[in-house]
Amino acid sequence: MIIRFSSFYQSFSDGQFPVRFLGRLNHGFGYPVSNFLYPGFMYLAAPLKLMGLSFVSSIKLVLIISMIGGGFFTFKWLSKIFDEKSSLIGAIFYTYTPYHLYDLYKRGSVGEVSALLWVPLVLWAIEERNKLVLGIGVFLLGISHNSLFLLFLPVLFLYSLIRKKISLKDSIISFALGILMSSFFWIPAIAELSYTNFSKTQISNISEYFASFDLIGISSLAIAFISCLVVVLRKQNFNKEIYMFIALMLGSIILSHGLSEQVWRILPSSVIQFPFRVLSYTILASAFLAAFILNFSKQKNIVAFLLIVLIFLSSLGFLSAKVKFNKPDSFYSTNEATTTVRDEYMPYWVKEKPIERFSEKVELSGRDQTRNQTYSSKKIYFEVSSEKEQVVRVNTIYYPGWIAKVNGREIEIDYGNRRGVIDLKLPSGANRVELKFTETPLRLFSDLISLLSFLILLLWARKDLRLRK
Repeated sequence: MIIRFSSFYQSFSDGQFPVRFLGRLNHGFGYPVSNFLYPGFMYLAAPLKLMGLSFVSSIKLVLIISMIGGGFFTFKWLSKIFDEKSSLIGAIFYTYTPYHLYDLYKRGSVGEVSALLWVPLVLWAIEERNKLVLGIGVFLLGISHNSLFLLFLPVLFLYSLIRKKISLKDSIISFALGILMSSFFWIPAIAELSYTNFSKTQISNISEYFASFDLIGISSLAIAFISCLVVVLRKQNFNKEIYMFIALMLGSIILSHGLSEQVWRILPSSVIQFPFRVLSYTILASAFLAAFILNFSKQKNIVAFLLIVLIFLSSLGFLSAKVKFNKPDSFYSTNEATTTVRDEYMPYWVKEKPIERFSEKVELSGRDQTRNQTYSSKKIYFEVSSEKEQVVRVNTIYYPGWIAKVNGREIEIDYGNRRGVIDLKLPSGANRVELKFTETPLRLFSDLISLLSFLILLLWARKDLRLRK
C-alpha cells in the first residue's frame, strides 16, 4: 500500500486529478490500478505528505486516525441508543475485535481499516438525522474499499429504515447522493473493467481463505451467544435493530468458516475474494451487542470488567505486527511492482508483461535521437527530426485517456503490439511530439455527476437545516 501510495502521490503531483494511471508502476510502463481499487486512503494521505510527512508516516497516520476515529464515532453512535458506559464498552469492542486488528497488524489492509472509520460515522449521522454527514459518509465509504462498500451499504440502509430517524424518502436521497458523489470512481471502474484481465483472473481460491477460530474470536462467539440468551430469557419484544445485529453476527461467523464452503460456490465470491472478509460484520455487530448486553445488565461494573477481559483475551494474538522492519521512503518510492495480487488490472491487449524497466522511454529506428525529452504519468514530450517516415515506440502501456499530438495535430495511437505500448507513426522532418493522459468523455461525465451530487447535497442539507430551525 505504501508503494502504491508513493506512485499515486507522484501521479497526483504530475497533475492527474482524479488519479487513475500510476506511471511508475509496472516497471515504469504504467498501471491503471487506482482507476479500479479504492483510492480513498491515498486521497486522505496526500495532504499529509504535502505537509512534509514521509510516505510511511502518512500511511501510519491514516491507520491511526482510522482506528481512533472508528472507536470515537462508534461511541458517539451508541451513545444515542445506550448509556455512556455501555457505549464505551461497545467502542472498545469495535476497536479490538480480532478481525479489525488482523487487518491492521497482520494484513496491513489500509483500505479496509480506513473504510471502517466511515461505517460508524454513517450510523451516527442517521441517529443525528444529519443528512449532510450521512451523504458524505456514504461517499467516503464508497471510495475507501470496494468490497466493504458492497458489504456495508445494504446493512447501513436497512439500519436507517429500521430506526426511522430519517424518513424513507430522505434516506433514499441521502444514500443515493453519497453513491453518486463517488461516481468519479465507480462508473469508470465498472465500465472499464472489460479493458482488463480481471474477469479472466482468479484472484484467490476461496477454500484457502476461511477464518480460523482465533480470527473469528472467542469474543464474537461469546457475544453472539449471550445476546441470544438475553433475547430468549427476557421474553420481551426488543427493537428490530437488536435482531438485525444478532443475525449479522451469526451470519458473518458462519460464512467466514469453512463449513460454509458450499454456500460460497453460489455467492459472488469474486467480489468479496476472501470469505474471512465477512468478519468485518463482527466488528460492527460486536460493538452494538456488547453495548446491548451491558445496558441490560444489573451489575454493570462487573459485567463491564468481564467484557473488557473477554475482548483483550480474544485479541491478544493480534495486538502486534506480524513482521517488523524499518525501511526508508526510497525503498517504497523506487519500487515498481504493480501492487496487485496477479496483475489483474493489466489491459487485456498486453500480451507480454514487462519484466524489467525499459532502457529508453522513447525508442527510435535508425540513428535518430530525441531532443528535449521529458515524461511523467500525465505528459510525455520529445522532439525528433528524421529524413523519412518512421514508427516511434513510447514505452508506456496504452490505456484509454492517452492522446498524441504531432506538431499540434492529434494522431492515432497504435497499441496492437504484443507489449501493448504506444506506437506512433511520425512523418519525415522535424516533429514535436506530445502525449497527454486525459479524462475520457465517460470519466468527465462521471466527474460531473460527482460534483453536481455534492452541490445538490449541500443545497438540500442547507434547506433542511433552515426548515428544522
